[in-house]
Amino acid sequence: MHLKLVRSGGFAGLDMVATVDTDDLPAEQQDLVAKLLTADLQGPGMSRSGGADQFSYQLEIHHGERTVSRHWEEPAVPETVRPLLAALTRQAKPAR
Repeated sequence: MHLKLVRSGGFAGLDMVATVDTDDLPAEQQDLVAKLLTADLQGPGMSRSGGADQFSYQLEIHHGERTVSRHWEEPAVPETVRPLLAALTRQAKPAR
């Protein structure tokens, strides 16, 4: 499977993009991606105050001919998804 994350928003408003193959992720994150193919995993994120400079995340999961998109807005990102988004964000580069 291949992933594409677009993180937008934040203070600078700069879109950051990461593309990775799930084979390059730790096993627990691979399992989470497999769950995201069938469930949106919405739910309570960590309680944080809202604000205009928060991030939104658009994750595309490409599995064969199928593409599944998931979207989360801060502060409502589920705790189970945060480690995956953090790992992908570390690999992200500014969008062109």
